[in-house]
Amino acid sequence: MKIFLSYSSKDRTLAEPVYLALRAEQHAVFFDRTDLPPGEEYDARIREAIEASDLLVFLISPDSLKAGAYTLTELDIAQKTWGHPAGKVLPVMLRPTEFSTLPPYLRAVTVLEPAGNVAAAVADAVHRIYRGKWRRHFYIVAGGAAAIAALIAGIHILVPNLLSEMSGAPRDEITGKDGAVSLIVPGGTFIMGDGEDAPLREVHVDGFYIDKYELSLSQYSKFLKATGSQPTSDFWSEKDVTAHGDRPAIGVSWHDANAYCRWAGKRLPTETEWEKAARGLDGRIFPWGNEEPRAELANFGKHDGQPLGQAVMAVSSLEAGKSPYGVYNLAGNVSEWVADWYAESYPSGDVRNPTGPANGTGKVLRGGGWDDAERALRSTKRFFAKPEDSADDRGFRCAQDLPK
Repeated sequence: MKIFLSYSSKDRTLAEPVYLALRAEQHAVFFDRTDLPPGEEYDARIREAIEASDLLVFLISPDSLKAGAYTLTELDIAQKTWGHPAGKVLPVMLRPTEFSTLPPYLRAVTVLEPAGNVAAAVADAVHRIYRGKWRRHFYIVAGGAAAIAALIAGIHILVPNLLSEMSGAPRDEITGKDGAVSLIVPGGTFIMGDGEDAPLREVHVDGFYIDKYELSLSQYSKFLKATGSQPTSDFWSEKDVTAHGDRPAIGVSWHDANAYCRWAGKRLPTETEWEKAARGLDGRIFPWGNEEPRAELANFGKHDGQPLGQAVMAVSSLEAGKSPYGVYNLAGNVSEWVADWYAESYPSGDVRNPTGPANGTGKVLRGGGWDDAERALRSTKRFFAKPEDSADDRGFRCAQDLPK
């Protein structure tokens, strides 16, 4: 969607995260007016940009509403272009501003007043507006498509399945040879890191599948029997598999996890893939959003030394804590091995399907475990351990490439 971001120059540092969040969702965003030439051409280009936009996001602050502010000129152009702002203008309270000072054109629609992360809130609101536009368009197109399909095929086929078959698009959900369900994470750019736990940067990731759940004890036990391998874990026994087979496979080293994924025709996710699966496109702090962790969202904060059945929860538990793509327990329960070697930072130029350094002494772990504190559950938090090490709060899930 084409978006015009209207903001006061004094709010640029606050507006930039909004711009990056919208860009990460694949929107074309008009953001920086400083690149335009001065004079009449400047005005003409601004007008053209607004008229060509699908949505104007107006960032409200005392400065953007000051008499003579150019943002008011942009708002006037929007009003002349669209008449009524519904579905065309999204007013966002960037800084506290008296509601009575807002122009009537803005007051004609609901003002977004983010309580926390402004960029994430704007990205979510724009996504909902976009989905609304898409649905209206889809119903019109689907009606005609259904009629044509009935005439041609003469059979009852659901439109989404028909379109998927015709386009050869990958399915949203697949089941691997190990019986594990994998969900699709579409390709594209997203904002990785947060500038605190990890460097902040925009990266591109090709589409991939990731397992919906952490690998369970029963699944891992089947792998051991099929390959004739012996468990390397001191943290569970065959008795635990019978009693707690729906719990995650704990006490596996990175080598164990890698061997399982290869046997299943998959691989470990890269660190970048794991973070995108957890955070989505809106820069959320935790898989479920920016709300602080609690018992309904994640399994964390338990004491060391608890029995397996009490420490970890079933891999399919805590639906409320799943990620934007429907992936469970990416925060808490067990920390998860990923493919990458650990490095303190990322190479600045490595922004397309980054895979980390070529070697190192530790492999990356993500997500935090059942015995970790809240902060360890942040989707940007990074840990590492020697690939031969294992622990009772570590597990894994597999990933795989989309079909070519």
